[in-house]
This record gives sequence, C-alpha cells and structure tokens, in this order.
Amino acid sequence: MRNLTLPDPHRNPRVAVFCGAAAPTDALYVSAAAAVGSHLAEHGVHIVYGGSRLGMMGALADSALAAGAQVTGIIPRALNTPRITHSGLTTLKTVPDMAARQDCFMELADAFLALPGGLGTLDELTAVWARTAHQDRAKPIGLLNTDRFYDPLLTFLNGAAAAGYLAHHPHLRLNTLAIVDDDPARLVAALLSLLTPRRPVRRALASTRTGT
Repeated sequence: MRNLTLPDPHRNPRVAVFCGAAAPTDALYVSAAAAVGSHLAEHGVHIVYGGSRLGMMGALADSALAAGAQVTGIIPRALNTPRITHSGLTTLKTVPDMAARQDCFMELADAFLALPGGLGTLDELTAVWARTAHQDRAKPIGLLNTDRFYDPLLTFLNGAAAAGYLAHHPHLRLNTLAIVDDDPARLVAALLSLLTPRRPVRRALASTRTGT
C-alpha cells in the first residue's frame, strides 16, 4: 500500500476535477457534476478544474461557486476565449498547452476526481495514474461512475491486470487505484476521508457500488 500525501492542515484541501466540457446527451451527467460541485463546497474544498463554462465543467463550477467554494480554473491559452472560459472563477490560470495544465493539476491538487467525459478527461485521468505508478507517495483518486459510465474502463483495467500488464508497475494495483461510486455525496465523502490523518485507506476499483 502506498503512503498517501496529505494536504497542508493549515489550508483547505484542493481537489482537481476532470470532466467533459461538451454538452452531454443525457442531463443526468450535468446533474451529477452540479451535485459534485455542491458537495465539495459543503466540505470546504478548493476545486481545481479545466476553467470552462460549458457542459459538465460549467455545471460543476457554477454549483460550487453558488455554494461559496473557491474554484480555480486552469485553461490552455488556445482555449481561453469568451465562448469557453468561465468568467466568474475565484482564480483563472492560463497555461501554454494541455501538458502544462496536467502539470498544474498534479502540483496543486491533494486529490483527483474524474467525472464522465471524453478524450481529455481520459487523458488527464490516465496521466495521474501513470505519473504515480512508480512513486512511493500517492494522492487519492475517485471515479464517479454515473450510469455505469466507467464500467468499460474498469473491465479494461481488470483485463490488463489479468494479462499481466500491470505487473511491472509496483504501485499500480486495482485495489489501490481509485475509489469508484455512482453516488456523488458518498464518493466525495470517501475521497476526502483519505485526506484525513489516522483514517484507514480503503479503495476499490474491481467492484462498483450502485446507489438505490
């Protein structure tokens, strides 16, 4: 089991949230993003995300800001336009490109939370996993499995593990890779519990909890 890197106790925890900016076809995803924003705000979390006002990104930021949270946007220079960029954030940081945005996420966040999204979300999520695969200390990761969105990814990872492709990564194990849940409140609470000293670290990826 890897040692978790705990946040500075003198500041609010910071959670980087990865999610889609395109408008999803199912409003359930937007509602889930808004719920995550409000639950993170209730826990006093400083949210770090991609800086967009569109899609799930916009729903996340709007909900968190309305609940009084601090929200920092990290946006690549090419995407920093009035049509895309959220104008009401606590802080907005412009970076040269997507790789630089990932670097900022890694530096600023105490934990990571992936909501449904597209290639950008998948890229950010796998980058976090890949960068921590050989490190002694890790930061908690959560997957919001709304409507079983991440089931195919979980199946892939279980297949990769069974085929031996994770064997060369000493810290990349399914039982320590991420928390998976389809309930925003439950997932946020579980993720933040890992940022509290002296609490047991229990994460599961092979199975997914389903809310009622």
